[in-house]
Amino acid sequence: MARLEAMRLLLAFACMSGFKLVQMDVKTIYEEIFVSQPPGFEDHLYPNHVYKLKKALYGLNQAPRQWYKRLRNFLLSDNYERGKIDKSLFIKKSNSVVILVQIYIDDIIFGSTNDRLCVEFVTAMHGEFEMSMMGELSFFFGL
Repeated sequence: MARLEAMRLLLAFACMSGFKLVQMDVKTIYEEIFVSQPPGFEDHLYPNHVYKLKKALYGLNQAPRQWYKRLRNFLLSDNYERGKIDKSLFIKKSNSVVILVQIYIDDIIFGSTNDRLCVEFVTAMHGEFEMSMMGELSFFFGL
């Protein structure tokens, strides 16, 4: 998860470079989750069986970790580089243009010096995940 200092740096860099930032939000995160039989709900015929949850990951402790892992793998496979200090920042460079992607739990803030890279990013994200566009970033955690 991005720290507030990282968000401030991204906002400052975007202002300095003259590009707008856009926000996306993941709609739902589904993963296969199995849990052991809770006390009082054991099946005596099948004591070693586990339950498969039929629930989105929201509310579960592993939700942010699973979402980040899946998103990280997707971005790295698409030639993004992960920040060396801030592991929730991803950068993709193409000649003299750059796109920055900052992850904050289930929010993605991104911007580029070239609108074409933003369009490609949005298309790729919608092709892989169920996302909603929040529009141009104007307010984020009091910033």
